[in-house]
Amino acid sequence: MIGFDIGSFYTKIGSFDKKNTKLNNMIIERTPHNCIENGYIKDINLLFQFLNEILKKNFLKEKKLFFCVSSTDIIIREIIMPMMKDDELKSALKYEIDQYIPNSDEYIIDYKQIDNDEDSKKTKVMIVAAPKNMISEYVKLTDMLKMRIEVIDVYSNCIYKSVNKLCKLKGSVSIVNIGAAYTDITLLNEGKYAFSRIVQFGGNDITEIIANMYNIDFNSAEEYKRTKPFLIDDEQYSDLKEHIKEHLNSKLNEISRIFDFFESSYHKSLNGIQLIGGTSKLIGLGKYIEEYFKIPVSASDDDLYTYFIPVLGSMIRGE
Repeated sequence: MIGFDIGSFYTKIGSFDKKNTKLNNMIIERTPHNCIENGYIKDINLLFQFLNEILKKNFLKEKKLFFCVSSTDIIIREIIMPMMKDDELKSALKYEIDQYIPNSDEYIIDYKQIDNDEDSKKTKVMIVAAPKNMISEYVKLTDMLKMRIEVIDVYSNCIYKSVNKLCKLKGSVSIVNIGAAYTDITLLNEGKYAFSRIVQFGGNDITEIIANMYNIDFNSAEEYKRTKPFLIDDEQYSDLKEHIKEHLNSKLNEISRIFDFFESSYHKSLNGIQLIGGTSKLIGLGKYIEEYFKIPVSASDDDLYTYFIPVLGSMIRGE
């Protein structure tokens, strides 16, 4: 099995053996420019050439393909339904879908039971709707690669499954996946999926601030971002830090409202924040977020946890 996470900045690919809890082979490469935008494939021919070369070099024997995708156009809703048999629930959801998914005929829709309350005889159901024109391009790409598509899954579900398998987190935790353009926020309560949201914020925002301040190109600003401690040095980088803090605070305020919704819904406070994604490696970012929220923040130096949690989760089935 092979999992793909094609991000706007990096593409992450890994193979998985069910006998092992970790990926056997992990490849991370820079995604060709303008191939992916908000989860949509924009240049399928260039993307095919890019992925085909990687597969030839590293994954010749693999044929089963799993995708994890993230987009603000993917609709995810968590609803409460009476407990019932699966076939009954499937039928009942047909009448609920139109309340939550406008123009539902334009989407591919699936659902998953994520929690049962035996006392109230209620079940929480995650409904996911992905635009048909988005999914069709991944199917076409798989055909071009001469592989067999097994699953297209969403980030929040993939993150939930991976973290549950690897960490068994206790309490109330937010997994914050900060990518190049978007941040996926997945809330877990006692190891169970609660809900997820996407915020339009990523490492590219900071790179662009640096490029504009110093009048340098994007690649030079990207290298500067990766190596300079501007979030923790108040003297040498004071002007830059102020500009970045202003932008960061506005985005963290958006995330704060998501945390507030969780706390009001579950009547408990968050115990911790786990940072993943390439931007989580930014020097001083974890400490800055911890001071902002007054909640313990952790991140890992292990590439599996930083980059490949969604890839691993796409290949974990039945959880």
